[in-house]
Amino acid sequence: MLIGDFKRVLTAFADNPAEIDLTKGNLLVQVRDELIGAKLVQAGGELSVVEEGQTLAAHHWLVNRIARLPLLADRILSYVPEVPGFITPSGRLLDQLDVAPSVEPTPVAAADAAAIEVLSRRPAGTTSVLYLTSDAGEGKTTLINHLARHQATEFKAKRANWLLVPIPLGGRAFLRFDDVTVAALVNRLRFQLLYYDAFIELVRLGVLVPAFDGFEEMIVSSSSGEAISALGNLVKALGSSGSVLIAARKAYFDYHSFKAQARLFDAIGADSVNFARLSLDRWDKGRFLEYAQKRGLDSAGQTYEAVADRLKPDHPLLTRAVLVRRLVDVASGSSGLDDLLAKIGSSPQHYFFQFVNALVEREAHEKWIDQSGEPHEPLLTIEEHHELLGMVAQEMWVSSTDTLRLDVLGALAEVFAESRGKSPGIARQLCERLKDHSLLVVSNSLGGRSFDHEDFRSFYLGEALGRLLKNGAAEELASVLSLAVLPRGSAEEALLHNRRHACLPSQSLAVVQKLADSHDGFSLVRENCGSIAIGMAEWERGVTLRNLTFPEDSLRGRTLRNVTITDSYFHGTSLAGTTLADCSFTRCRFERLEVPSVTDFTAELHECTVTMVVREDRDSEQLFDPSYISSFLNSVGLRSAASSKASQYIESDDDLWLVERTMRLFLRTNRVNENVIRARLGVKSSYFLSSVLPQLLAANLLQLSDYAGQGTQRRFKMGVQMQAFHDALERSAGDFKKFMALLERQQS
Repeated sequence: MLIGDFKRVLTAFADNPAEIDLTKGNLLVQVRDELIGAKLVQAGGELSVVEEGQTLAAHHWLVNRIARLPLLADRILSYVPEVPGFITPSGRLLDQLDVAPSVEPTPVAAADAAAIEVLSRRPAGTTSVLYLTSDAGEGKTTLINHLARHQATEFKAKRANWLLVPIPLGGRAFLRFDDVTVAALVNRLRFQLLYYDAFIELVRLGVLVPAFDGFEEMIVSSSSGEAISALGNLVKALGSSGSVLIAARKAYFDYHSFKAQARLFDAIGADSVNFARLSLDRWDKGRFLEYAQKRGLDSAGQTYEAVADRLKPDHPLLTRAVLVRRLVDVASGSSGLDDLLAKIGSSPQHYFFQFVNALVEREAHEKWIDQSGEPHEPLLTIEEHHELLGMVAQEMWVSSTDTLRLDVLGALAEVFAESRGKSPGIARQLCERLKDHSLLVVSNSLGGRSFDHEDFRSFYLGEALGRLLKNGAAEELASVLSLAVLPRGSAEEALLHNRRHACLPSQSLAVVQKLADSHDGFSLVRENCGSIAIGMAEWERGVTLRNLTFPEDSLRGRTLRNVTITDSYFHGTSLAGTTLADCSFTRCRFERLEVPSVTDFTAELHECTVTMVVREDRDSEQLFDPSYISSFLNSVGLRSAASSKASQYIESDDDLWLVERTMRLFLRTNRVNENVIRARLGVKSSYFLSSVLPQLLAANLLQLSDYAGQGTQRRFKMGVQMQAFHDALERSAGDFKKFMALLERQQS
């Protein structure tokens, strides 16, 4: 370690950075009110610290004496819960470009080992970011906790030289990384010895790897870009060093829009960063049986076959880790397979309610029993249980938290008991029992409670919304919908709740539409009303919607028949798996449409504006020219009056298409080697490198960068901001010459 680096790191820990004394080989610094004196020795190019007769390498002295990382390892083992019956998930690794130039991920049998291997790399002069992706409930948080405990154990045994620090973000928007990092260290791990600046220095040294859990796609694609800016600032603070793990449902470079990706890329600036992605696979039969046997379920094989026969082998109950765990809970408490199948039902749409209902039924009939009189009776009915948990989820949503203090839970129980006319004795028992409900878990060192998984929180938020819709409580509904963008599962569950209670869709739709009409512009109320209304349109034919804002991917996988939508705004949405039959869109604005290679559309577009189209059948080519967009959409069944007058759609110049393919490489790393470009472009690479690349270098879109690897080849970096590239691409209308002219005009 160099003396300059040593002083920089030590300064981050000092109580008063201005009073550090490093003169004439002496060291004097005050850290956490302790005055430390030592001597510095440089021998053989290695800096060492001599304190009280003991000599340690400067790096080890900082890690053990100043940062106290062995104590942090103890705290991780004490406060990060051990995962009972942990099953090693498989996955698919899209490695860093310098390691694996392929655009196709590689299957890995053990995702935990793959993650450790990637995070253990310390490439000189580069920050490594590993995305851990999967859908909700497929094991991201469990894997992070397992990795944190594994690394802490290895660190204490001196078999590893770095720790993984879990930092839950809660999936909320948003949050500053410095605040949540310190909160995780102090509140969750009870470790109060690190300032944020000191934490960053330890990440730069490679001895700490932060694992940010809950960096959801809703934040990446939001118009504000707050989380993207926060991540960019973090990477910039690391100064081309260190590693970071980010758990989300989607990696930022998986988004098709350069505009959304530009927020992070441009925030990083001149620093070097490599991105990789590890996607977790859903469980297969083997992992289901392994987990069930670890849990002691005697009829594991019969249970799997029975549920697979009822709901299909790829059903979430058999493939999503969080639901498998709860299925084993239900199976263990059932009298037989027939009883289990009766509890989970057979409807694909209603299975989650049936499943949660089985858990609540067990709680109500076996645990929540009134002990104050004879005979002993349940404290609450099944329906009352659902309503009480719905109040808990609604309070979490209103408070923008996933954890409630015990006194807040008690107050909710009292309010519920009073509204239901329960006796004071029953109310006291509800306050006691609620904190121990099987769907609630202790979430922090202060004893707060959260739902066992975000799926259950989303489910009960939907239950609460469904009741508000059914009761026509427009004012309370507006207060709930004005806070943040609803999870898609909550909106769907609100509709299912109303269907179970035979509420007329027209009544609920009238409430939603009236609420949307009362708000102007792009309000959260209009967007959340759009999220609910589009689900209603899928259940009911002949629906007419107006004045709504529809959230990200609102049309993905939908089946809409004879639906009319007017004067509305659609955030970017994929049309994968979407069926549009006899639908009509009038005066609507579409931010982005991602059109798959196979489509099933018969719809009319009247006076609509489509800002961008992404052709997934042509390697995510982006179309911006209105006339070409209209012509292309008409060819896939989205007809408009303008399409008859539109120019015949012409595919982008091959040159511009090659530029787009090449620029997507820079979303996974901001330094790209020539051999990676050759692998990406295949047989067209020679033409690109000899004919197109010189023009990009002359226009400063790409610049040469230093290459420090083996052999001789060129290395490139971007010479303009990603936003500038996107603007030129958007205005070029698929013409390479026009694209180059726009770039040169920007440079001048």
